[in-house]
Amino acid sequence: MLFLIVLGLVVVFAGFNAGNVADISFGFHTLEAVPIFMSLFAAFFLGALIVLPFTVFRRSKKKSKAPKDKQETSQQAKPEKKRRFGKKRKQENSDAPTTAAST
Repeated sequence: MLFLIVLGLVVVFAGFNAGNVADISFGFHTLEAVPIFMSLFAAFFLGALIVLPFTVFRRSKKKSKAPKDKQETSQQAKPEKKRRFGKKRKQENSDAPTTAAST
C-alpha cells in the first residue's frame, strides 16, 4: 500500500514538472527538451544499478569467511579493550570459594 502511495506522489511530481526541460549534451550528441524529472530519474536509476554489484559481492564475501568454531568466533569478534587510568577488569574466578553472608 505504501508503495502505491509513493508511486502516486512520484507521478504527481512528474506531472507538475513536465514543462521544465533542459538540453543534455554528451559532447558528440545533444538531447534537446529532456524533462528535468526524467534526467534525475535516469541518474538515480543508473546509480542504483552501478552500486548493486558491489553490495551483492560484499554480502557473499562475508558469508564465505565465517569461522567454523564458535571459540574462534568469540576470540576474533571481541578483541580486548585497553583500559584507561590503570583500572583493572574484575575477573570472576570459578575455582575461588564463595563466602556466605554471616548471620
